[in-house]
Amino acid sequence: MGIRLLVLSLSLLLTIPPTLAAQTQAITPSQLQEAIRNAAKTQQKNRNDVQAFFSSEPARKAMKVGKVDYQRVQTAVATLSPEELARLAARTNQLQQDFAGGALNSEQMTYAIIAIATAVLVLIIVAAH
Repeated sequence: MGIRLLVLSLSLLLTIPPTLAAQTQAITPSQLQEAIRNAAKTQQKNRNDVQAFFSSEPARKAMKVGKVDYQRVQTAVATLSPEELARLAARTNQLQQDFAGGALNSEQMTYAIIAIATAVLVLIIVAAH
């Protein structure tokens, strides 16, 4: 019985067309390396954007008004996941555009900065537990 199964298995393997047996990889190692490099560049850009936002004079003044520790926020930004960092970068970029375009006044900008800085700290506290 064992020999018959072996012969049947080998005969089935021989009937498989070579094109099916030699399929190419879905992604090449160089494509994977490029994707990893691009993800790292994007993450670094997001981190730089967010840190630059919180380092700006208006943001630092707003955090001082809201009694939010600037250094804790900067430290927290460094520990965010890539997804959280991308969302935060999008929000801070949108906030800067809204302020520059006149959609927000100084008071609204101050409240928004305090809210975002507080959200960063809350994210870190939640992640720690």
